[in-house]
Order: sequence, then structure tokens, then C-alpha cells
Amino acid sequence: MADEEVTRSVGLCARCRHARTVESRTTVFWLCERSLTDPSFEKYPRLPMIECRGFEPGERARPPS
Repeated sequence: MADEEVTRSVGLCARCRHARTVESRTTVFWLCERSLTDPSFEKYPRLPMIECRGFEPGERARPPS
């Protein structure tokens, strides 16, 4: 998936320092690591994430190839 396509389908999580990808046998999930210390954040938020009070720009998270 191209960077622009990932950003469009995932939203802010694609550029957030708190986002990590988790791969299952059939799909890739986007994990919000803020949820590990703050229960008000969803562990696996609905995508695309258009606005988030916890967003902090950081290294681009990428799904596994």
C-alpha cells in the first residue's frame, strides 16, 4: 500500500508516535500505545482516525510488508 493510501485509510495513526501495527494471520491492526497507560484511549481505534487528543507526530508507523 502506498504511503498516501495508508494515510488516507488509517488517518492520524499512520503518523502518530503512539501507534504500532500488530499483524494477525489475515489482517493488520493499529494499536494505540496510549491505551496501555490511559484507559480513555481505545486499544484498537476505529479507522480512519480523523482527530485525536493524544496525537503526537512521530516516526511513521507502517504495516508489515
